[in-house]
Amino acid sequence: MHDSEGTSDSKIKALPTVLIHLFIWLVIFSLPLLFRPGNMGPGGRGELPMPFLIPIPILMNNIFLVIAFYINLFVLMPRYFNTKKWGYFLFFTLLFVFVSLYFHQFSQWLERSWWPDMYRPRGPRQSAMNGPGFHDHNRGFSFRQFSFIYLFIMTWALSMAYYLFMQLQKSVRKADQVLATALQSELSFLKAQINPHFLFNTLNNIYVLTLKKSESAPTAVVKLSNLMRKITNDTAVDFVPFEEEQQFIRDYLDLQELRLSKKTKVIYEVTGDYSACAIAPRILIPFIDNAFKFGVSGHTESEIDIRMHFEGNILNFSIKNAIHANAGESLESAGVGLDNSKRRLELLYANRYDLKIIHTEERYEVLLKIELK
Repeated sequence: MHDSEGTSDSKIKALPTVLIHLFIWLVIFSLPLLFRPGNMGPGGRGELPMPFLIPIPILMNNIFLVIAFYINLFVLMPRYFNTKKWGYFLFFTLLFVFVSLYFHQFSQWLERSWWPDMYRPRGPRQSAMNGPGFHDHNRGFSFRQFSFIYLFIMTWALSMAYYLFMQLQKSVRKADQVLATALQSELSFLKAQINPHFLFNTLNNIYVLTLKKSESAPTAVVKLSNLMRKITNDTAVDFVPFEEEQQFIRDYLDLQELRLSKKTKVIYEVTGDYSACAIAPRILIPFIDNAFKFGVSGHTESEIDIRMHFEGNILNFSIKNAIHANAGESLESAGVGLDNSKRRLELLYANRYDLKIIHTEERYEVLLKIELK
């Protein structure tokens, strides 16, 4: 079922190309009509009756050019030129050039054989013009024959250029596909790295609760289970509604607050309308996670200030926290989560985000502006 749908889709995509080819050849075939001096049939300005609207030599020459174009495009270029069999390609090129040398004369001979009346003298002037050698196209190298050979060379070169252009487009599409696959793999890898990083920190918090024999430990395990379920469900998703992500952040904050003392104050504020916005899941969590990791002290008062404000589809995210010397870890240990978030921002929001990190000895502040979908 899917194969038949794919085949029909490819046919639909190929239809415009076929129509473009037909239009171009129709224009080329019409050129002789535009530049003819007049109607050569009975009642026209000319005196020689023409059996067809387009003279037979011109019609046959055009057909020969079309055949040469597509044979070179679909047979000779892929089979010999593209496989670097230069000798075979040169042989067939010279063969077509040789055929073109005599094809115009053959078409004129064929026209004279089928309609000899067109070449009979019809008056004194025509008799003089049709003297010996005037219409004998087999003698010498006529200008029309030169024009046809010139058109053939141009057509042959055009088919080569068109083939090379198609190959270039094909290479670009393959490169884009490889790049897209590589970027998707990198995004999956980054997301997989963030999840364990977040999990280890949260498990460490629960471990602290168990050491204290806190009654909040079972609740923390349940909340962590819910968060991990959401993470598992969003593994193959690049974007989720912000409402879902906002609920995830709230659950994460609730889990963190289970281990915090009254000395730590958490400010969390979301303003503006975000009902139509979507965001990359967990892209903000490493910034929030690090604030709790390095901005909380059991001996001094601490404050973590998290604010989000929406202006249309623009998210202004800020998080501020003090840096405590007794936090137990250096900020360098937070590199994995932050680096991953930065890389995901580059991949998913290229030229649509602005990230500023203010790091002093006393405080750490993140200012992020993202244009969401």
